[in-house]
Amino acid sequence: MTPDDRTPLDELRLLAVDLETTGLSPARDQVLAVGWVPVDGVRIDLSGGRRHVVRHDDPGEAVAIHGLTHDDLEEGRPLAEVLAELRHALAGRVLLAHHAPFELAFLDAALRAVGERPALPPAVCTLELQRRLLGRHREIGPGELRLWRARARHGLPVTAAHDALGDALACAELYLAQAAELGASRPLSLGDVRRREPWLDRLVAWWRRRH
Repeated sequence: MTPDDRTPLDELRLLAVDLETTGLSPARDQVLAVGWVPVDGVRIDLSGGRRHVVRHDDPGEAVAIHGLTHDDLEEGRPLAEVLAELRHALAGRVLLAHHAPFELAFLDAALRAVGERPALPPAVCTLELQRRLLGRHREIGPGELRLWRARARHGLPVTAAHDALGDALACAELYLAQAAELGASRPLSLGDVRRREPWLDRLVAWWRRRH
């Protein structure tokens, strides 16, 4: 069962997810790789970490960023299989991502592309949490919400970027640091950190359910 807003953070089960894609548009671009790692309360379960390359014929214009070659993609798994495994891993968990709207939009499009009805869980966005933390004290400078700048603020080490599993793990570590800072004065629950969908997101979700 999906956790509700009353679930304490030290009991909350999340799945940090990162996608590598051919570009930035869910309507035009494709998912090339998916990485995830479970977070159980305040513990990252490294044994549950996974990275899957999706079979595809074109790495897209973002190849210089994600580094996935034609050979890598030819050896990948079908998108439907990867998504099925991801949905299994997400069962009973909250999705965790840095800039969660990006992952959610691409997952929504990918699930529809394989004929599945999207039913994504609540999400926690470390970018939004970082905005909250920084905004309490001052204006936010350019680039300060990027994953690596956010990690540096919390004293987390520099790691290689743009690998789906590596970025998922980097997000998970950042979340634990953010949760500790946000919860320094009182215990927190999912409702305190969950991403609140803007009204337009809610309207789009309603329209999709009706159609």
